[in-house]
Amino acid sequence: MIEERFSTPRLQVPVRDPQTGAEYRADFVWTLADGATVVGEYDGTRKYIDPDMTDNRSIQEIVANERRRDEALKRAGAREIVHFNYDDVMRKTPLTMKLLKAGVPRRDAP
Repeated sequence: MIEERFSTPRLQVPVRDPQTGAEYRADFVWTLADGATVVGEYDGTRKYIDPDMTDNRSIQEIVANERRRDEALKRAGAREIVHFNYDDVMRKTPLTMKLLKAGVPRRDAP
């Protein structure tokens, strides 16, 4: 994000679902010029396969929970939620395209 000159996000932002009262932490949050919010979520593969992180839940349960979390983030005001992984970051173009599509602004070149 820094190398591609995207505006600096806020990190680990607490978010409360107005419907359920559940609290989440959004990995990356951008507030755009029009007041809209874009949330970036880094999806590591460990949360799907590491027993210490899965709490014996199936991949289907984990994905369903992720969808519910996205719905909660949208209810809390996120206009867009951008999911990305290690490969997206390392290859740069996939992450860049996802952030541009979501409307995350870039700073001018130095």
